[in-house]
This record gives sequence, C-alpha cells and structure tokens, in this order.
Amino acid sequence: MIYTRSEYFNLLRELARAQYRLKDKNTFLGIAWSLLHPIMLLGIIFLLFSARIGKNIEHYGVFLLIGLVHYTHFSTSTSASMKVLVSMHKLTTDAIFPKELLVISSVLLYTIELVASFLVCLAIALLNGVEATWYWTLLPLVMLVQIVCVLWVSFFLSCIFVYVQDLQHLYQVFLRILLFVTPIFYGTAFLGDGLGRDLVELNPLAAFIDASRAIIIDASLPSFTQISLWMLFHFVMLVLSLKCFRFFEPAFAEKV
Repeated sequence: MIYTRSEYFNLLRELARAQYRLKDKNTFLGIAWSLLHPIMLLGIIFLLFSARIGKNIEHYGVFLLIGLVHYTHFSTSTSASMKVLVSMHKLTTDAIFPKELLVISSVLLYTIELVASFLVCLAIALLNGVEATWYWTLLPLVMLVQIVCVLWVSFFLSCIFVYVQDLQHLYQVFLRILLFVTPIFYGTAFLGDGLGRDLVELNPLAAFIDASRAIIIDASLPSFTQISLWMLFHFVMLVLSLKCFRFFEPAFAEKV
C-alpha cells in the first residue's frame, strides 16, 4: 500500500499520540518525572564528584546536567523504541502500514522530552551565572544529530528484538557500561592520553555532550570538522538501518 506524504505524516502523528497516551503522559507526575529524573541524578553525582573531579571545572553543575540530559535521552528513547514493535503487537500484526512509523513515533515522543530537558538546562545555566549568547541557537543542530543517532540505533535494535527478546537484558548491561564511558561527570581531558580517552572519543554521545558544553558554557563553536563527520556518519547509518528494517519488515507479523 502506497501512502501519500500527507497520509504518512498524519499516520505518524496519530501513532505518536497513541504512544503518548500509553506512556501516561497526561498526568502531571508523568510529565514532571521526565524532567526531574536527570535533575535528581545531577544532585547525587554532584555530591559525589564535585569536590574532586569538578573542582577545576567551571559551572560544574551545568556541566553535569548537559551530560545527563544527553545520556538520559539516548538510554530511555532507545530502550523504549527497541520494544515498540512487540509492545504494540496488534498494530504490528493486524494493520497494514509502514512499520518504521512505530519506531519513528516512539523516538518523536522522547524528542519532545529532550527539548523540554534542554529548556530546563538553559534556565538552570542562567540561574548559575552562565551568560546567554547567540551560540545557543546552534543547540537544535546538536539535538538533531543526536535524534538521528537514536533513530538508526532504534531501527537496528527493534529489528533484533523481534527475534531475540533477551536483548533487553544485554542492552541494560551495555547502558550501564556506556554511563561510565560517556564524559558525564568528567571531561575528556581528565582521562589524559591513552586507551581510555580513545575509547571515550569513539563514543558518539561524547561528541554531542562536548558540542553542547562548548555552546552553552564556553560560548564557543564546537569543532566544525568533527560535527560534520559525525553528521555524515549518522545520516549514512540512518539510511542503512532503514533499509535493513524494511528488508526484515515482512517477517515481523509472524515473529511478534
């Protein structure tokens, strides 16, 4: 069945609304928790690490919050999108429409949380004496690249999860490891030169976090070459992951 562009986006909007209701976001607590979660983690990590690691980092609280916003968005959105084909199995098996819309609508839902979290982050930065500059207008570009990253990871994970549902346990272990190899409570300079720093610099979240910190705290432009290479990489991976998803899509109804 071929959908026109308007039908495609209308269906995407309705699927996003359906997942919004399933996630119980109509309650105040549901909305507040998505914003309070990174702030609560911020308080705990700040108490643990500010005296040592954070003593030489300016605006360490904002520094931490930026890292937590990026990591929390990646971990929660990919974890939820991975399971969307199974959690919405009736639509996966009984309805005829492009199944990638289920994954895209799930990512879109968490994109709204990402934007809200960054607005809170900017407000806290202002309260902590960080000066607002025109560089802040570049933040949507960083968020866009992270969303593309989340989308292609979600396409791959959702495909695999249909066949191997134990993947969710392995992925939780991966996310715990990722927490420590992502420069959330430390900067890459803290690692010095060596394997640890090389490992962190291969982490795409590190590039997003460093770019956001440069824009918000340092009032400077992130490395244009680095951002361009990451953009190219993530958009290529998005195309490949979508092709892979569509290749396996005919079998989803039988496996879910």
